[in-house]
Amino acid sequence: MDRLNPYVFMFLSAFLLPGCYLFLGPAPFLMGVLPASKVQLVVTLAFIGVLVPLGCYPGLLIMFDIYTVKNGTMPQAIKNYITSIYCASFPLGGCIGSAMSGVIAEHFSFSYSTAYISLAFLLETFLMCVFNIAVYRAKRRQGLKTETTPLLETVSPPSSSSRQPSYDY
Repeated sequence: MDRLNPYVFMFLSAFLLPGCYLFLGPAPFLMGVLPASKVQLVVTLAFIGVLVPLGCYPGLLIMFDIYTVKNGTMPQAIKNYITSIYCASFPLGGCIGSAMSGVIAEHFSFSYSTAYISLAFLLETFLMCVFNIAVYRAKRRQGLKTETTPLLETVSPPSSSSRQPSYDY
């Protein structure tokens, strides 16, 4: 995946996830057309299980790419900070998501809650499109490749004064 464009994976996930959450409930306006069944639930959860990592994994590569567009080469310390923020977002999201699902479950049925999640994903998709258009324009202004900056180019090479480890016994 490092050789492919991570923005494509992010967009694919962002555009397909709202539809999956509409079918997960199913949404109230789909109830007459598509009755809830176990098969539909398992298939929808399988799609969500593929699409969520498809959207999460490229996030780190995109953060590295955005840093290099704005600042050039990336020192190892900055790469560590970005990776730490990325890794901290998953448990934070799990904590907030669990708390919010308890609140939502008290007020709405399952089909309405998944419809609201789908609407939230549609808003996120719109914001992501606006943000990625801004990144694309910044890359074009700087004369960079508009596909993606390869991950290997974001790490500055070690200086000649750094000592390489010796494995002689």
